[in-house]
Amino acid sequence: MTTPQLKNLIKKGESQTLEFKAAFSNEAVETIAAFSNSNGGTVLLGVADNGQISGLNLTPETLQQWVNEVKTKTTPAILPEAEVVTLDGKTVAILRVKEYPIKPVGVKGRYYKRVGNANHLMSPTEVAQAHYKTFNSSWDYTTDPEHTL
Repeated sequence: MTTPQLKNLIKKGESQTLEFKAAFSNEAVETIAAFSNSNGGTVLLGVADNGQISGLNLTPETLQQWVNEVKTKTTPAILPEAEVVTLDGKTVAILRVKEYPIKPVGVKGRYYKRVGNANHLMSPTEVAQAHYKTFNSSWDYTTDPEHTL
């Protein structure tokens, strides 16, 4: 991503597919899972919720450690695309994911969906529906061995 592209992205603000985080945290992992359960999205690390660029102090291994942490905390394992861009002398990390074909994606047994610019915990019914939708099925097609016509 180029510097002008990043500036334009930040100007748009948080949305269904864009999240700002000042630093990497469990919330960033939850957001990546929520994006994976919807239309995909991008997490900008080093950017405050108001769009102010705070920047990050990164070592050469930091970005790879974050990608590995996302992989180990999500089920099925998600590997985000990662890159670093310097903007106004400050470092911003970009973690990007596409919609995952097998749903739902969970973080330590919890499942999230993206609604507007926020992550919401999915109910057990929503988790089941997402799973059945993935396999093009529904509860209507599930047989009940206890009953017959």
